[in-house]
Amino acid sequence: MNLSCRIIFFIVFLPAQSALADGNVKAKLTVESRSYPNSNIGTLEDGQSLELNVEAYQDFGRARGVLELIARLDGQDSGRRILDARQAYISGEIGSFEIYVGNRQVFWGKAESANIVDVINQRDSAADQGNVGKLGAASLSIESYTDYGDLQIWYLPSFREFTFNDANAHPSAGLPIKAARYQRSEGKNADDIALRFSTVIDDLDLAGSLFYGTARTPIMSLEDMGTALEPYYPEQRSFGLEVQYTGDATLLKWESLHGNQDGQNFSATVGGLEHTRYGIFDKVWDLGLIAEAQYDDRPQAAADQFYVAGLRLTLNDTNDTNLLLLMSQDEAGDQSLISFEASRRLNSWSSLDIGAKFFDSKNPNKIFESLDDDDLISIKLNMFF
Repeated sequence: MNLSCRIIFFIVFLPAQSALADGNVKAKLTVESRSYPNSNIGTLEDGQSLELNVEAYQDFGRARGVLELIARLDGQDSGRRILDARQAYISGEIGSFEIYVGNRQVFWGKAESANIVDVINQRDSAADQGNVGKLGAASLSIESYTDYGDLQIWYLPSFREFTFNDANAHPSAGLPIKAARYQRSEGKNADDIALRFSTVIDDLDLAGSLFYGTARTPIMSLEDMGTALEPYYPEQRSFGLEVQYTGDATLLKWESLHGNQDGQNFSATVGGLEHTRYGIFDKVWDLGLIAEAQYDDRPQAAADQFYVAGLRLTLNDTNDTNLLLLMSQDEAGDQSLISFEASRRLNSWSSLDIGAKFFDSKNPNKIFESLDDDDLISIKLNMFF
């Protein structure tokens, strides 16, 4: 953690001690086992990790201190090891405004397969946890809630880099990662600013956002005669738009991001629908049908266009059983990904997650070709305290 993160951590940690006494603390311990059925020679065939997540809050007057710590140990992949304050902030009200100071996480977006407008937090990509696996962002943020809508203003004084797996781990291109380069001369210390306004009009959920700062996803290039990869973080200026229409059984979703990155204009969109069939098979089960299309012309994208189809099954039982199947393919049919997630509560203090990802590439010049040995099957046992 950098100096500002440490200061924020201790500011919030002290009141969190009294939160422990008041019972405002919860923890989750996750034991994970991973198998890579198509691993190449010299790469890991399996992996195990232990992760502890602790959340605490404490109210004092009109202010609140929030702390969320994550510690992860991994026996084979040092890139997955982490100790981070994902959230460590103080919040308080001043008139009609809420002020947040410290490490904080936020989610922007509507779509299922990708959230291109979610630009605030860096992802803990080595852990491959999607939107759940984010790194804390040291920030000052102001929020205002009115009858017309909600306004967020963000100032981020520092930048956190993408996390990478070891060269022999998964997912990985099999090459060591060099020190990152930045387009902005201040590097990690460059300031980012962002704002977002969201509102609801009848069945429409709308949001617009502006961002100026360092792009969260780096552009990767081969260096040292093709023996290493170098991340390059360009400057980004962008405008984001989110639209969701909520019908009786259908959600229509749209995200778009347009702007300039590294001196080049770009456009990215994700749009689609989710239609739910309620009470299938004369049971309380719900089946969601998902269809989305992605377009992204930035150099970080795996392809300009992807098409996504999926199923979401919710059993609505006391064990909170859920299943999600997604299938993605680029426009040329050269790259595809099948992903599966299932979760079920075992009892009052534990749950089980099962996940799988299978990559396929028919073109050696496509990004998925470097992921041909990264097929994954994982099992997680979560214990709650």
